[in-house]
Amino acid sequence: MFETLEDMLINYDWKPNKQQCTTNMRKGQYSINVGLTCHWAKEGKPMLPTRAMIANNAEIYNECKKLFPDLMFDCIMINKNFECPPHKDKNNEGDSVIIGFGDYSGGELCIENEVHDIYWTPLMFNGSQKLHWVLPWEGDRYSIVLCKSKFMSMIKSALQPPVFSGEQTQ
Repeated sequence: MFETLEDMLINYDWKPNKQQCTTNMRKGQYSINVGLTCHWAKEGKPMLPTRAMIANNAEIYNECKKLFPDLMFDCIMINKNFECPPHKDKNNEGDSVIIGFGDYSGGELCIENEVHDIYWTPLMFNGSQKLHWVLPWEGDRYSIVLCKSKFMSMIKSALQPPVFSGEQTQ
């Protein structure tokens, strides 16, 4: 069921972005939004595809929409070897879904001290309310997080994020 999505993550053109230059990410560690942008969203403004979504021709976004057609999300965080310290997701609203991929051992997700193996196993939880982090691992660990940004609720006309065809520009 998740073969195509895992292949997309493994073969993704992982490049550092501005955020990675300003944070303490180690070499080979990435976290990129391939969904809609939410950082500048204000009431009445449309949500637009991120540069990473455009560069990927929305392939990952559209694959996630096929796999989870009933899940409301606008943001798709793809991660490679991302060390995730304990935190709450300040820009998310409601439940998120996370899934792990790759050739790794360890790397379980801890949610308020409860350990979850997310390898090829979607897990839904509210990351804005629950403290969560990733345990150490060996190998290449990929994950994908589908979430609804708190900025989507500002957009009154948006009942569901648009399906991106790859033709829009930012």
